[in-house]
Amino acid sequence: MKSPLRRPPASPPPSPFAERVRIEADPAYRDRYFPGLSAAIAQRGHWRSAEVDALVRRLRSPP
Repeated sequence: MKSPLRRPPASPPPSPFAERVRIEADPAYRDRYFPGLSAAIAQRGHWRSAEVDALVRRLRSPP
């Protein structure tokens, strides 16, 4: 006796930020559909670098 047919398991729902990750990770997609986004992402990276540099300088300076 054969077992009844089973449905394949449902795929897990996508991550809530999956689209954002894809957009930020693909520069060609970003440039085509979100021209201002590339500049904003680059600026965010510069700000983070500046914050890290300032923190490193502060930690290395004598008390």
